[in-house]
Amino acid sequence: MGEQGEETSDRHGLLHQTEEVQEQRLEGYSKWLSVALLCVMTAFLFADQNVMAPNLTAIAEDFGFTPEERDRKLGGDVAMVFFLVGAPVSVLIGYMTDKVQRNSLFCAVVFLGEAPCLATLLVTKYWHLVFLRALTGIAIGGAMPLIFSMLGDIFGIDRRAMISSILSTSMGLGISFGQFVSGMVGPDHGWRMPFAIVSLPSIFLAVLAFFLLPEPARGCTEEALRSKFEDPTTNFRYKERINWHKSLTVWHVRTNLLVFAQGAIGCLPWGMIFTFLNDFLSQEIRLSVQDSTAILTALNIGGSFGAFCGGFLGQYLFNKRPFLMTTMMGTSTILGIAPLLFLVNLPSPPSPLPPFGTLLFVAALTGFVGNFTGPNIRAILLNCNTPETRGTTFALYNLCDDLGKGFGPAIIAAMIVTQGRVAAFNTAVVVGWIGCGCAVLCIGFTMEADAAKVQEKVSLAAKGSGSGAQELELEGGPITGSPALDRNGHELQAICPA
Repeated sequence: MGEQGEETSDRHGLLHQTEEVQEQRLEGYSKWLSVALLCVMTAFLFADQNVMAPNLTAIAEDFGFTPEERDRKLGGDVAMVFFLVGAPVSVLIGYMTDKVQRNSLFCAVVFLGEAPCLATLLVTKYWHLVFLRALTGIAIGGAMPLIFSMLGDIFGIDRRAMISSILSTSMGLGISFGQFVSGMVGPDHGWRMPFAIVSLPSIFLAVLAFFLLPEPARGCTEEALRSKFEDPTTNFRYKERINWHKSLTVWHVRTNLLVFAQGAIGCLPWGMIFTFLNDFLSQEIRLSVQDSTAILTALNIGGSFGAFCGGFLGQYLFNKRPFLMTTMMGTSTILGIAPLLFLVNLPSPPSPLPPFGTLLFVAALTGFVGNFTGPNIRAILLNCNTPETRGTTFALYNLCDDLGKGFGPAIIAAMIVTQGRVAAFNTAVVVGWIGCGCAVLCIGFTMEADAAKVQEKVSLAAKGSGSGAQELELEGGPITGSPALDRNGHELQAICPA
């Protein structure tokens, strides 16, 4: 690298070599502006995740499917393809996240994933829909490792759960928006139109973010490295990047294994909610599509507030005593079973239903209580993994999560054939959230030790980076200090947000 004060060539201003230039860039692209942009993009990105659900029967009628084929092909097969194509892509992008410039990769992933969603306007055959939904799964599968890898380098351990709650709220609001648009627009303008409405903002924002979203410096929020980054005389950079050996060590972290397990089994109830519940309420309970959509919207809005409150409460408890955070998470997950069972066991006509306001309240309560865990789980992953392995870790978390979301509806669809919808839904709720809650409670016994190891590793890595030639052997393999590259193949020195 050149002398201090030397002009740099990267048009995003990511290769600055002096503190003065870095401060100038931060004036235009603060960390909060970055978070705001990521939140808006996340909301619109997740809007297409559940856009099929309100019009499942209309899509089935368009393709000439029977009710059984509707559940199996649209509820099971399409959902499985959507998530299972995104899963391997997420692993690949997660690995790239830990090696290359993340902001540009994020924009490319969103654009390439949302363009097929827009192309759903042209669908005329079932295989067209399957193919395009598979491609759309790339956006969600690939975006999450990138988003949280960047957030981990924008905020420290004392704020990550809170920031994760804001992102999780954006996800919930996005899902609510997509489902609301689909339920309100689909019956009058056809089931294809909602796909265009939710995808166009994401494409526009991806182009905008390409020019506005800065690249945070890896490791600059770690407690063990903060003094080095704040010292203007050292021009310190955290040079560690992922390699094949380090990617395998992700599986050596006990907290990771528990997080992966709870994600896989805990997605069974969510798979039922997002794929089947809307159609169940309109077909079996005989609510209108609009009323069914309103109930799911209330659930999602409650979930957004639950994620927001859960993250802030989790951060407060974590700062007092980390074990309290996981106790709250596991307990809330198990408590969420009761209101959800109320919804899936509503009486069928001609039996009278509870007042509609009661249904909206129970749905909102289900979402509120059931979403306490999500933002805190993501913060725990950030805390228990080094900066150069977080993209890979979140990719593997998405893989386990997507296995639950992909195979979950397919498993439920198979259970429906033998047990009927109500029995299958009850089984998914009880088994899924009890298993998830127990796994989360176990995380309380491992995460403090794993988080402490992260600080030890980055501290040792910093000493190795200072010498430039020393290779340090840590648990999980050597630290060698291979630099990251920008989009032009040049060595990357990123901005460290203030």
